[in-house]
Amino acid sequence: MADISIDWGTKIITIPQDYLTPVSGTLYELNVNTFRLDLKGLENSTEGIPFLDTHRHSTEVVLGGITYARFVEIINGYTITFGEGSYRVRLVGANNNILDVLNLNYVQVLALNSAGLQVVTQGSGVTSQDKTDIISGTVEAVWAYERQ
Repeated sequence: MADISIDWGTKIITIPQDYLTPVSGTLYELNVNTFRLDLKGLENSTEGIPFLDTHRHSTEVVLGGITYARFVEIINGYTITFGEGSYRVRLVGANNNILDVLNLNYVQVLALNSAGLQVVTQGSGVTSQDKTDIISGTVEAVWAYERQ
């Protein structure tokens, strides 16, 4: 697997095709969380430490029992270029602004951002008891309305 690189002078972050995870045919995935960790490693290197940060990261947040996805934002004028070729890249693992800072070439990038992107480990989280309570509450409300 090839590594990402940063040209600190031009602020271009290069992601080679070999860095991506093959999915099927010409479709690849970029795990944005792994990518941002590798960026942080380059920022903390002897060469990268004097330069501005490449990105801002907000981790997963639990709010009202729902886990919302992380966000990675490329900042400070950095741009991203995918390695040469004609292939598609699906961005997974975090909401991000990669499409906004992308240097266009023959690579097609598919962002899966969502304002309400949630991390769900299994099912909806609605229990059997929740369903029973909802149904009986609805029936009781209907009867109460009919009695009025």
